[in-house]
Amino acid sequence: MTYLLVAFLAATFAPLLVATWRTSLLGLCVQGLLLTAVSIERGWPTSASGAVLLADLLLLRSWFVPRYLYETLRRQEAARRRDVLPASLLTWMIAGTLIFVAFEFAARVCPRGGDEATHVAVATAALLLSFLLLATEKRTFGLVVGALQLENAIALFELSGEHALPLLVQLGVSGVLLLTVLTFAAFVRHLRAEPTDAGGPAPGSTP
Repeated sequence: MTYLLVAFLAATFAPLLVATWRTSLLGLCVQGLLLTAVSIERGWPTSASGAVLLADLLLLRSWFVPRYLYETLRRQEAARRRDVLPASLLTWMIAGTLIFVAFEFAARVCPRGGDEATHVAVATAALLLSFLLLATEKRTFGLVVGALQLENAIALFELSGEHALPLLVQLGVSGVLLLTVLTFAAFVRHLRAEPTDAGGPAPGSTP
């Protein structure tokens, strides 16, 4: 499972360095697929709650979320470049430091090491990187990406547990995520009124 967790961390961190909205959405898609793989690695679902969780990870997070946002941005001809993390050496150093802190934290709470420590470290790193995005970003799209990465980090934490959520709770979690994405998409549609990273008006906006 370690290679899946390392890949998840890469899928969380790498899109922060590439200033295009397509890369950010691809990162969310890959995160969802890796969450699905981690869930299956624990065993195929044997309950209705487990089946809902698998559908949540594979269909909602891996396919619907990035696809829905992609179509929203494509229809409004959004500018290709869209930073989600300020492009500066300082912010990248902070991001690297947060990953280091996450692994140090995991080493302390899971002294036996192994997959458990790696799981905690990667989930903590993803959580901290999400908080960094939410703390530094002012534009709508960056905040949406940060919030969705936070959701994925929480899901990764939940996958470290041995027991699945009750069916009604799992349905509620998936339903809230769906409503959240639909709400986010409504905000993303207002990107036309936001300045692009180059400093000019967004395509289709009025001066």
